[in-house]
Amino acid sequence: MQGHIADQKTTVTGTGEEKAVRSVERAFSILMCFTLDEDELTLMDIARKMHLPTTTVSRMVNTLVGLGFLEKSPGKTYSLGANLYYLGAVARNHFKLQKIVYPYMKQVRDTTKEAVSLYVLDGDARVCYEHVESLLSMRCVVRVGDRFPLWAGAAGKCLLAYADPELVDRELEKAKPITPTTIISREAFLADLEMIRKKGHAISYGEREEGITSIAVPIFHPKNKVTTVFSVAGPSVRFTDEIVEELLPVVKKMTEEISKSLSYR
Repeated sequence: MQGHIADQKTTVTGTGEEKAVRSVERAFSILMCFTLDEDELTLMDIARKMHLPTTTVSRMVNTLVGLGFLEKSPGKTYSLGANLYYLGAVARNHFKLQKIVYPYMKQVRDTTKEAVSLYVLDGDARVCYEHVESLLSMRCVVRVGDRFPLWAGAAGKCLLAYADPELVDRELEKAKPITPTTIISREAFLADLEMIRKKGHAISYGEREEGITSIAVPIFHPKNKVTTVFSVAGPSVRFTDEIVEELLPVVKKMTEEISKSLSYR
């Protein structure tokens, strides 16, 4: 999953403790250079992403290879190592949110046959943390780890509806037409966010991808914080207004149960 790589142009100075912390930060930043679309990188690729000299990156990369967190191929490219695969499996097994939500996602998918996703707010994007594929051949394709803008689509709008005004303002400055139905007017967008808060759900009619209808319902964490949404999406010709109307109360009941589980467990 792609993360945010801090600007590493400054020289490491300060106490031994500060240098140690910086080294740890850089090591994790190297790991976060890898994404679903860039799962193999050269040393030069990593150095470019890190804004650091290749000599500095080389030492850290070699250390990570030695620890099993990176692997080096015969072609001198690097990829994430077996130890990260193991840690990922451990994290997934104990990730409370995923364990609570997944059975509900599968239930909705089995009932509707449409794709169901769990999106989490991550900086200036929404990231797919879990996805259950549609059972039908014509489907909405999403991968775990995919990042999407907050200002287009039901899930993004749902997250922004409960976000700080500063984040909303920053995202509205980025808004641009992706499809003919993408909302880029500030007045219309803010009105939509108000309606989402009032109704407790968001709907998108092809705002990010033409021909796709999607719904999103917020999952409330402790203190009524919303950083996660439950989303269902499918081709508009099949995922009709009638089906959406029938499904929304079901999903809302599920998210209420999920929210309670997150609050009291």
